Amino acid sequence: MLIGSLTAFSEVSAQSVNREPFAASQKSDDGVIVAYPNPARDFIVVKSKDSSVKLESVTFYSILGVQVAEYAVNMNSGEIRLDRLRPGKYLMRYTMSDNTQKVTQIVKQ
Repeated sequence: MLIGSLTAFSEVSAQSVNREPFAASQKSDDGVIVAYPNPARDFIVVKSKDSSVKLESVTFYSILGVQVAEYAVNMNSGEIRLDRLRPGKYLMRYTMSDNTQKVTQIVKQ
Protein backbone atom coordinates (compact mmCIF):
# COMPACT_ATOMS: atom_id res chain seq x y z
CA MET A 1 0.00 0.00 0.00
CA LEU A 2 1.29 3.45 -0.87
CA ILE A 3 0.98 6.29 1.57
CA GLY A 4 1.00 9.68 -0.12
CA SER A 5 0.64 13.28 0.80
CA LEU A 6 -2.55 15.25 1.15
CA THR A 7 -2.78 19.00 0.90
CA ALA A 8 -5.94 20.38 2.46
CA PHE A 9 -7.37 23.83 2.08
CA SER A 10 -10.36 25.74 3.30
CA GLU A 11 -13.46 26.51 1.26
CA VAL A 12 -12.23 30.08 0.71
CA SER A 13 -8.77 29.16 -0.57
CA ALA A 14 -10.20 26.36 -2.73
CA GLN A 15 -11.89 29.00 -4.85
CA SER A 16 -8.70 31.01 -5.20
CA VAL A 17 -6.56 28.09 -6.41
CA ASN A 18 -5.98 28.53 -10.12
CA ARG A 19 -4.08 25.56 -11.54
CA GLU A 20 -5.02 25.07 -15.16
CA PRO A 21 -8.21 25.83 -17.01
CA PHE A 22 -10.31 22.69 -17.37
CA ALA A 23 -13.45 21.80 -19.24
CA ALA A 24 -16.58 20.55 -17.50
CA SER A 25 -15.88 17.09 -18.94
CA GLN A 26 -12.77 16.89 -16.75
CA LYS A 27 -14.82 16.91 -13.55
CA SER A 28 -16.16 13.80 -11.90
CA ASP A 29 -19.41 14.87 -10.23
CA ASP A 30 -21.70 12.21 -8.77
CA GLY A 31 -23.85 14.58 -6.73
CA VAL A 32 -21.92 14.02 -3.47
CA ILE A 33 -18.36 15.06 -4.35
CA VAL A 34 -16.56 16.76 -7.20
CA ALA A 35 -13.16 15.38 -8.21
CA TYR A 36 -10.95 17.11 -10.79
CA PRO A 37 -8.99 17.11 -13.02
CA ASN A 38 -9.83 13.75 -14.55
CA PRO A 39 -7.62 12.53 -16.16
CA ALA A 40 -5.04 13.64 -13.59
CA ARG A 41 -1.26 13.81 -13.57
CA ASP A 42 0.18 14.65 -10.15
CA PHE A 43 -2.88 15.50 -8.04
CA ILE A 44 -6.64 15.31 -7.83
CA VAL A 45 -8.83 17.77 -5.94
CA VAL A 46 -11.77 16.24 -4.08
CA LYS A 47 -14.51 18.45 -2.68
CA SER A 48 -17.72 17.65 -0.81
CA LYS A 49 -20.75 19.32 -2.36
CA ASP A 50 -22.46 19.55 1.05
CA SER A 51 -20.44 21.78 3.39
CA SER A 52 -21.93 20.05 6.45
CA VAL A 53 -20.55 16.64 5.39
CA LYS A 54 -16.81 15.97 5.52
CA LEU A 55 -14.85 13.70 3.27
CA GLU A 56 -13.42 11.15 5.73
CA SER A 57 -11.18 9.00 3.51
CA VAL A 58 -10.26 8.26 -0.08
CA THR A 59 -9.00 4.82 -1.17
CA PHE A 60 -7.63 3.97 -4.60
CA TYR A 61 -7.93 0.52 -6.15
CA SER A 62 -6.41 -0.85 -9.33
CA ILE A 63 -8.91 -1.79 -12.01
CA LEU A 64 -8.45 -5.39 -10.75
CA GLY A 65 -9.66 -4.38 -7.27
CA VAL A 66 -6.30 -4.34 -5.46
CA GLN A 67 -5.97 -1.47 -2.95
CA VAL A 68 -3.01 0.71 -3.97
CA ALA A 69 -3.34 3.85 -1.80
CA GLU A 70 -5.41 5.24 1.06
CA TYR A 71 -5.69 8.80 2.35
CA ALA A 72 -7.35 10.18 5.48
CA VAL A 73 -8.89 13.52 4.54
CA ASN A 74 -11.27 14.56 7.37
CA MET A 75 -12.13 17.84 5.65
CA ASN A 76 -14.63 19.21 3.13
CA SER A 77 -11.97 19.40 0.41
CA GLY A 78 -8.40 18.48 -0.26
CA GLU A 79 -5.73 17.92 -2.88
CA ILE A 80 -4.45 14.36 -3.09
CA ARG A 81 -1.03 13.76 -4.63
CA LEU A 82 -1.06 10.99 -7.24
CA ASP A 83 2.57 11.12 -8.33
CA ARG A 84 3.30 7.71 -6.76
CA LEU A 85 0.59 5.95 -8.76
CA ARG A 86 1.44 4.46 -12.13
CA PRO A 87 -0.45 5.73 -15.17
CA GLY A 88 -3.73 3.88 -15.70
CA LYS A 89 -7.34 3.61 -14.59
CA TYR A 90 -8.21 3.49 -10.89
CA LEU A 91 -11.34 3.15 -8.84
CA MET A 92 -11.57 5.87 -6.18
CA ARG A 93 -13.75 4.94 -3.20
CA TYR A 94 -14.55 7.67 -0.74
CA THR A 95 -16.29 7.64 2.60
CA MET A 96 -18.16 10.67 3.91
CA SER A 97 -18.77 11.65 7.55
CA ASP A 98 -22.45 10.63 7.16
CA ASN A 99 -21.21 7.09 6.22
CA THR A 100 -22.01 7.53 2.52
CA GLN A 101 -19.63 5.47 0.41
CA LYS A 102 -19.31 5.78 -3.35
CA VAL A 103 -16.92 4.66 -6.04
CA THR A 104 -15.89 6.62 -9.12
CA GLN A 105 -13.29 5.98 -11.79
CA ILE A 106 -10.29 8.23 -12.40
CA VAL A 107 -7.48 8.09 -14.92
CA LYS A 108 -3.86 8.77 -13.89
CA GLN A 109 -1.76 10.00 -16.82
